[in-house]
Amino acid sequence: MPGITTISHAGGAQRAASPSTPAAPRAGQPTGLTSSPLPGPTSSRQAVIYAPFAAGDVVTQSLGKNLVREQNGKPLLPLIAQDDQAQVRLQQLQQQQVQDLRGKGSLFPDQIRKLQQQHNLSQDVLRQHIGPAEFDKAMQASATFARQADVLQRMEIRSNEHGAELGRLQPQRDKIYIVGHGGPGMDILAADQQVTQGKATSADVAQQLAAGGLDRAFRDFRATACFSADTREPTSFHPADLGRAAAPALGPRPGFLQLFGKRPVLSQPFAQSLSDELAKQGFKQPEVAGYHGAGVTFSQIGHSSRRLPGAADSRASELKQVFTPRK
Repeated sequence: MPGITTISHAGGAQRAASPSTPAAPRAGQPTGLTSSPLPGPTSSRQAVIYAPFAAGDVVTQSLGKNLVREQNGKPLLPLIAQDDQAQVRLQQLQQQQVQDLRGKGSLFPDQIRKLQQQHNLSQDVLRQHIGPAEFDKAMQASATFARQADVLQRMEIRSNEHGAELGRLQPQRDKIYIVGHGGPGMDILAADQQVTQGKATSADVAQQLAAGGLDRAFRDFRATACFSADTREPTSFHPADLGRAAAPALGPRPGFLQLFGKRPVLSQPFAQSLSDELAKQGFKQPEVAGYHGAGVTFSQIGHSSRRLPGAADSRASELKQVFTPRK
């Protein structure tokens, strides 16, 4: 067709998976793995997302969770910032991402409209020239970006200045999703997949929640970071492998010939560390759900999902382990 050579377009939807790349486990964290199911049904509980720090990936992870909810006809979850300053920064990052997604969503349709005007061609003719499969793929990608922008724009970011939000949560009704990147056996949440920026330890998070007005009777915490239920990366999603992955890493016994005394814990799952630290802050019965495997930011299975190399994505709810404070 004269005058039409090639056309650039968004060659696919935003990546379906964005698992963190964990760093090596750190030594020296206390542990004491215990696990138990959450009491009673939790599907009817109301929820919020909590940001321990302001970062672009915090916004992106919150978007991913809300995309699944929107797809399933559920209300969007608000993102709770630590204070007014963090709220402003998160809202700025939110708008930057909204504009970026809208730009990606409009790129290919705008190019098609421009070609239609320049060459007086119908969309069907252009589709045949470009190739139906390639055309449809690009249009679907554009629609996906546009939907992501819409959901992100509608996601509310609230400030917990003076306990305005955490203080309203009710222990018997609500649950908190805590976002951030992590890795096996790491007592840290981070702003980036390399786990090098925006760090917050389990003690930092527990202190924020306590100082932020959360009722000390609150129980239902969910740590969504990659490998938040793992001390070491699981070899598979088989229950036996998950049990080994969650077990703490222990050092040699102290004392004479290393025969007596309690073996020190070198590392443990982040969810265990957070449960321990919440207890230190006076929370009466904290139960922290961690999730095995790497998190998938943009799930393609209609539910929040987790991933391991060489394995099919699995529902996060099936890979959840609940940690209570060690005795």
